[in-house]
Amino acid sequence: MRNPYVIGAFVTGREFYGREELLATLLEYGARAHWLVGNRCIGKTSLLRQLELLASRKDRLIPLYLDMQGCHSYADLGYTLAEVVRDHPDRFSTLGLPASLAEEEDALTLLAQLRRTAARTGRELLLLCDETEALLDIAAEEPAAMQRLHRLLTAGAGVRSVMVSTRRIYRFYDVCRDWPTSPFLGGFDMSSMLGSMSAPDARGLIIQSHAPRGGRIKAAAAVVAAIKDATNNHPLLLQLLCSRLLDENGELRMPDESDLYVDSMVASFLEYDFRQLTETDRDLLLNIYRSHRADPRELERMDFEQPVELKQRVTNLVNLGYLRKLGSRYAIGNQFLRGWLETQAATLARVPPLQTSKDAMRAVFARQREHDVGSLVMQLNLRRGRLVELEMVRGQELLSASPQVLTEIGQLESEIDDLRGLLQRRGV
Repeated sequence: MRNPYVIGAFVTGREFYGREELLATLLEYGARAHWLVGNRCIGKTSLLRQLELLASRKDRLIPLYLDMQGCHSYADLGYTLAEVVRDHPDRFSTLGLPASLAEEEDALTLLAQLRRTAARTGRELLLLCDETEALLDIAAEEPAAMQRLHRLLTAGAGVRSVMVSTRRIYRFYDVCRDWPTSPFLGGFDMSSMLGSMSAPDARGLIIQSHAPRGGRIKAAAAVVAAIKDATNNHPLLLQLLCSRLLDENGELRMPDESDLYVDSMVASFLEYDFRQLTETDRDLLLNIYRSHRADPRELERMDFEQPVELKQRVTNLVNLGYLRKLGSRYAIGNQFLRGWLETQAATLARVPPLQTSKDAMRAVFARQREHDVGSLVMQLNLRRGRLVELEMVRGQELLSASPQVLTEIGQLESEIDDLRGLLQRRGV
């Protein structure tokens, strides 16, 4: 049987699983400028490419995917942007752009013209930016140009922007310390992180629920649960492990320890993720690794200046998949990461940490707390909207409403109650 699991390449369409709520938020709701942080191989490029695909089906949006890898200067950025625009004439032909714009290679001039023209026609440019860590060096060398670019990206009408990066982007708070204007991350909604998939979406990926008739994978419930537990629903690790477990009859067997080995590819991205930790975050992770599982009281014994800071650090590490919560305790995020830490224990001290100041990280924590309530309200409103849609379906179908509709209604009602409780505890 053909192996349906994709490892190492981005996916879209039928091969893309989950993230529906996040996709809806980025395309339709809330802020027009979003910045998503996620570890390597978590699906950042796939998310942007799926947004590009979905936006291309909407008359209102003009998607533009921009890979910034290899951009070492502001001039490089302009050339790359112009090349992408020239590669997609079909997306801009109806806007009536001046012919001279096809040769424009100044990023600000080109983006400003695209934004204004899109706004005049009642449309929006959807700028999807990958490998945005490249902007750090450009901001350090050419701050004036980057300040103008920041204003344009967060301008509002005519442009929506979605930027993705690793935690390295937090260095912007140090790079922009002396700017007379807001730091480059200011104005972006950073309330969402790209981490593990939801449990239902992970199951869909495991059994390939999007596959055409006859293409689904057979897997016992216990096998699905074991795969999800071993990987903590990390999309790449899910597909890697499933590839190792798939037999010629299209069935997944139960994983054992021999299936959880860390090959060179996995070791490479785990080390890269480890390098994205500040020294304090690394100490926190290794303390939990050595204790196997740690409860909140054990964490409080660590030397942190503010309890709120500790809570935010732990939350970030959970959201990004470094850690996971098991009951009231915290443990290493997945079995592959634990295995890598075990084999690298003697050399971890030689891996350099993320060089970001304490002030920069506190600015990050302040932004995240600021967006926390707003994110909960947005999630609540999205679920309320979906519940209204399903209630209308149930009203039309009366007694013939499908079990799937009734199940989703029950799940939404439960999630709405949970979100209301969280907001009440925050005094909202």
